[in-house]
Amino acid sequence: MVFLLLLSAFALISPVSAETLVILSPANQSVEVGSEFVVNVYLEPDMPLSGAQFDLYFDGSVLDVKSISEGDLFSDTATTLFNEGTIDNTAGTITRAHSVLLGKDEVTSPGILAKIRFEATGAGRSELQMVNVAVSNSSGTAVPIAVGNAVVHISEASSSGGSSDSSSSGSSGSGGAGDSGEEFKNIKFKDVAERTVVKGMNLSYTFNSPENPVVNVNFTPLKNSGSVKTTVEVLKERSALVSDDPNGLVYRNMNIWVGKYGFATPSNIEAMTIGFRVESSWMEANGVNASAIRLNRHSDGKWDALPTMVMGEQDGYVYFESATPGFSPFAITAVSDSGEMLDDVSSGDSTSEDDDRNLGQNMVLVLFIVFMVLIVKRGRDR
Repeated sequence: MVFLLLLSAFALISPVSAETLVILSPANQSVEVGSEFVVNVYLEPDMPLSGAQFDLYFDGSVLDVKSISEGDLFSDTATTLFNEGTIDNTAGTITRAHSVLLGKDEVTSPGILAKIRFEATGAGRSELQMVNVAVSNSSGTAVPIAVGNAVVHISEASSSGGSSDSSSSGSSGSGGAGDSGEEFKNIKFKDVAERTVVKGMNLSYTFNSPENPVVNVNFTPLKNSGSVKTTVEVLKERSALVSDDPNGLVYRNMNIWVGKYGFATPSNIEAMTIGFRVESSWMEANGVNASAIRLNRHSDGKWDALPTMVMGEQDGYVYFESATPGFSPFAITAVSDSGEMLDDVSSGDSTSEDDDRNLGQNMVLVLFIVFMVLIVKRGRDR
């Protein structure tokens, strides 16, 4: 009995294991010699915080630190004391970089502690390793942490030259080859966004290119996964990964992929939605109402129309949002209220012209028959 009481008391006073996440983002990226890029020191508090510090090791033979600036983690809350630390590009170190909230203020929301801008000076590979990391509350007490480091791959500059800014969030477009297996010639435009995936955060990847009908991809992570990319391939025709078209008049075909193969599963993410837009002029030209627009997903060998909500209209576009169980080939279509396929206006005009042509041919035939009847009648009268 005494043993059970002691065991219960121990359980009550034992600390609950909890850790504040301190990670470098992106966790893995590729750049070219001569380019500049940003690595963020990102914190996800598990309890109220008021200060943090870190050292960082990198390969000084292939990277130089150009600058270190304060992020929004503490600066959005109150007055801070920020120090970029000491940069030694020869040794490949940043030492004693820190930021502290003045007074008794604390933060509980995730954010960026510091932004480190690098320049790639040589080809190779560099680990980015944080050491001497400490995070504290307003009493100056250190809190438990988990640290995530990063790696940078540097290649020789391509013949086209130019620099690459690989910040943790953003998008880029091209008509390049399809990493998903999509045919190269079928990709009209490719958009990529990258975010740091943190457990429990409502994450949104945003896209702003006019060539891309997708405006955001959203989900809630169930695990901390570091830096994860979302890719939208806008296609010229239906995806090479499917064998038939969805029901309805197709506005756009595209592939949407989140992370590497096997990442976008119910064990890793939930509450998945896709925001997209359709040109108002296309809807008017085809006699389509907003209620007829659907986002369709291809999975398990068939197309499924997803629940689609109208979100509003602005600047020549109507905006929609659909919940999705996963990511794969998609198509935006217009269907009638009964679910039947809508005809393109141009095909309707063609049908009307055919009807006029047939009517004219019938009139000629009728006149010919009347003329023959009159000739026969006149012959009999003689």
